[in-house]
Amino acid sequence: MDEATSEIERFFSTLQAKRESFADFMRLYEPALAPRFNLFDFIGPNENKLSEIIAFFLDPKETHGQGYVFLRILLDMIGRSEIFDPKVTVECTLEKATNLIEASQRRIDIWLKVGNFYLAIENKPWTYDQKMQLTDYNKQLEEEIKKKGIDSKNYLLIYLSGTGEPPSEESIKEKERESLMKSGHLKILSYREFIPCVNQFKTHCQSERVRCFLQDFEDYLKIQFEGGMAMYEKDMMMEYVLSDPRILEIALAVSQTQDDVKQTLLKDLKGILERNCPVQLKLEWGIENFGGAKYQSFSFRKDTWNNYKITFEFEGAQGRGFGYGVSKDAEYQSDIVGIADRLGVEKSSSWWPWYRDFEAPYDDWSIAHEPWVEILNARREKTAGNLVKKIIGEVERIAKVLDQMKFGDNGVPSF
Repeated sequence: MDEATSEIERFFSTLQAKRESFADFMRLYEPALAPRFNLFDFIGPNENKLSEIIAFFLDPKETHGQGYVFLRILLDMIGRSEIFDPKVTVECTLEKATNLIEASQRRIDIWLKVGNFYLAIENKPWTYDQKMQLTDYNKQLEEEIKKKGIDSKNYLLIYLSGTGEPPSEESIKEKERESLMKSGHLKILSYREFIPCVNQFKTHCQSERVRCFLQDFEDYLKIQFEGGMAMYEKDMMMEYVLSDPRILEIALAVSQTQDDVKQTLLKDLKGILERNCPVQLKLEWGIENFGGAKYQSFSFRKDTWNNYKITFEFEGAQGRGFGYGVSKDAEYQSDIVGIADRLGVEKSSSWWPWYRDFEAPYDDWSIAHEPWVEILNARREKTAGNLVKKIIGEVERIAKVLDQMKFGDNGVPSF
């Protein structure tokens, strides 16, 4: 065994020992500290609940009792501190209707009027964009400004996403997106960037009750959007890595293999899925640039389904936004009439007659370790594993429904 290999083994054995020792310490003091307790484990926030929580803190009139403190912190963070004035009236609305444009059935997640300035937040922690969504929201803001006779500069649309990636081309064309960002009318913000804002909420909050809630909220967001690891364990590991230059060097060297490791495991996943693929279905593998490209996917197809298929797709690069559903080969194809009645009411778009998002920890493979560990275990044990069982289980369920499809003379599928 050479010296480099020996050092790497010592690195991992020491880290594992520290983790076990730290776990023993936490168990010993857990009755007093309760470090794993978080009220958000009971709330289980979805997109709407997260919007409700954010809007609550940004509204000076709400029962947190802190007035304009939180709103001022957010405005400072997005570089619009000049808007803040404690003398102006602030109006905060959830699910604001786009009543001034043709697409009047849309709802903007959070709508703030700060004096003569309009701030709209589209909250996208996990879900896919809808067709023309951000374009329509921007139109609503423009019409609102025009209606009130306010300076056209006085609005900002924030796209708050779990990953920080820009909205899709389906939601807003790249040219329009770039133009709005250049003019200061659109800002793309990730939850990782928003977490320090919540930390500042907590720091400047005078109420202990509210501060405890914000602490849990911050911890929840960190686990969801920064790595899926308890923060106290993450801090322990960071302390170890930064304790010695050689340990840091090894840690960085190991981290550089991450993309290659994931690419190898994805090849293993393909093989496992092929071996477990239901009879008469064909696996089509389309993951070629997992680390650098959006919309990487694999599908299951059957000739009798014509140009429809069951697709599993990562909406973002690095495995972010994992979802699945029934997709089309071309956007102009007809939707499948009645599919929601058979599969359950979920979501649809111009490319997807029906789709849904995976729940954690399978929704974001860029931060969760569970999908990768399950693939490795399946490879070593030559079994399907929990992840593959979930995928194949849904394939079989959806395939039974698609097998019942009938195509009319006009080519429109229905049941």
